Amino acid sequence: MPTTTHHLALKPTTLFTLYCIIFLGSAGFFITIPAYVSLFLTDHSLAIAQNMPIEQRRTLFGTVMSAAPFISMFFTPLIARFADRFSRKVTMVLCLIIAAIGFAMPIYAIVIGSIALLFAGNMINSLGSASQPIAQAILADNSRGKTKATLMSMVAIVMTAAMSFGPALGSKLSATYGTQAPFYTCLIIAIFCLILLNLVRLPPQITLHNENPLSFVAPLKRSQPGLLACLAIVFICQFSWSLYFQNIAFIFPQKWGISVESSFYQYFMMAIGVVMICSLLFLPRLILARINVLSALRITTLFAAIGMILLAITPTPNTHIAAMIFTAVMVAIAFPFYITALSDRASEADQGWVMAMSSAMVGLAWTLSGYLTSVFVNIDLILPTTIAAVGYVIAMIIVPKKAATLVTAAN
Repeated sequence: MPTTTHHLALKPTTLFTLYCIIFLGSAGFFITIPAYVSLFLTDHSLAIAQNMPIEQRRTLFGTVMSAAPFISMFFTPLIARFADRFSRKVTMVLCLIIAAIGFAMPIYAIVIGSIALLFAGNMINSLGSASQPIAQAILADNSRGKTKATLMSMVAIVMTAAMSFGPALGSKLSATYGTQAPFYTCLIIAIFCLILLNLVRLPPQITLHNENPLSFVAPLKRSQPGLLACLAIVFICQFSWSLYFQNIAFIFPQKWGISVESSFYQYFMMAIGVVMICSLLFLPRLILARINVLSALRITTLFAAIGMILLAITPTPNTHIAAMIFTAVMVAIAFPFYITALSDRASEADQGWVMAMSSAMVGLAWTLSGYLTSVFVNIDLILPTTIAAVGYVIAMIIVPKKAATLVTAAN
């Protein structure tokens, strides 16, 4: 049966505000990457970093860039539980203030040449990014069926845009205005989101009185069967895609002699973002007009697995491009399906928590795959992509058989 539609309770200004907050949660990381590279690994490094051997500077850079996702992964579900228990709007306001402080601290750290302050600012900003899943929860809590999948598609578009174009923007800002510019830009976006959030009225949320927000037992008890399977699907799909995405930097130079500095590589990476964004704009809603979310998820994960196999066996760069387009479409449109399936299995009062858990799965997947890709490549060049194909098959197999029913929270 096709998925039913549901009246949207969110006004356009509210939607714009929420998507700005979601964009900041991703862009705050990707826009600042070139600045951190410049500060630690180039001739423009901080004075204290210039006195370190390059190996030590690389280690320090890796520590700074990987610690933030880990902190976000552990604390975001807890912050989201407080948002569900008390007030999502108030929690988002506090997160945006924390994020603004986290972006302001590196600006001052660069002035005084303090690596410790730079590190602290990045950690604080990672806590502020908890506003992203809370904004997603508001979208999920005020939509159903096809409308929810459409809103989740827009979430994927915003996050993909930040991932695809954020580093390029950060690089341009750093080259033109200096290494402080990316942090100033993110600070301005955080303040802009804070102003917008205080101007809009959010729909009322269901809150649970007299419940311990530190406990995750209650939301698990309120969830429907299949929630843990859907969480696993989020992790597996993100882990599988990340394996291939990071394998690209090894495949091109070693298989075809195409360097990562070449225009071919740059256009290929940009094309991935463009293909995914265009797919998310149109395809999920068209698909859900004919089949339900779970069927759509099974089909797209199967096709993603087939795409990964094609990427592993393509003999030329041009055939690899063709396989990439097909695979990127499947990977992209699977996202709103598995996020919608996950959301549907949680209580209306626990949407912040479940969106935060999905964000934690994404962070864990990308963190682990970053290390494991290099390990797998040492065994065989296409092993990461092959494992990604297996991952999507596993995701297809564990998709819940029964559709979720509407669950409301009980005190």
